[in-house]
Amino acid sequence: MLPFLNEWASRPKDALIHTSIFAALLFASIFLHELAHAWIGRRQGVATDRIELYLFGGFTRFKRAAAPSPAWARIAIAGPLANIALAAFFDAAYYLVFGELIPVVPERPFGWLPSRSAGPLEWTLWIGALLNVSLIILNILPAYDLDGGVIARHLFLRRFGARRAAQIVGICGIVLSILRFAIILPAAVAGILLWLPPSFKPNWTAARGVGARKPKPDPSSETDVEKAVEWRGRGGRRIHK
Repeated sequence: MLPFLNEWASRPKDALIHTSIFAALLFASIFLHELAHAWIGRRQGVATDRIELYLFGGFTRFKRAAAPSPAWARIAIAGPLANIALAAFFDAAYYLVFGELIPVVPERPFGWLPSRSAGPLEWTLWIGALLNVSLIILNILPAYDLDGGVIARHLFLRRFGARRAAQIVGICGIVLSILRFAIILPAAVAGILLWLPPSFKPNWTAARGVGARKPKPDPSSETDVEKAVEWRGRGGRRIHK
């Protein structure tokens, strides 16, 4: 409902239609985006634990697996590629039905948004293409926790090493997290409330290098000895690895 608050106050019926269509397209596009991650992950030998959808996006949780960096980069790029296919589908459908590509009204603020006079079908195809283009742009940004962060880290890995590559992406993410308000604030003035990634916290953590170096465990400690024990059998007999 956030992008349509002004419309809810003046034209609640149209706002209900637009909000419903937008919500359905948003979650369908995000789900197919995450499903593409899961599908390529399976092809790379990484099993999926679950796919989570929430208010501002989605997340694919993979089971722990030892996969090389190129494999994770392929998994990451699969999501934006799915959105490219969806954007092309909606744009092609709009062209076939209405005889033109998505129109833009330059004299209107945020003229790339559908007009209120658009019919349900026109509005669906229009916003479907724009939504997926937006998801493509956002997800390829070099920041955490976006797909672009994983891809950028892979590109920097060979040249700078794992720790330095993560820090570079984190610094880029901090800059982008601050610059996003250049879009959020003008949109709010125009009556369109948005909240865009990337988040500040994960990029700040990566830029500081927190967690990059973990102390080596002491094999002589009791806790580490206990971790090296498995419980098997009905009687709970301990079997050392």
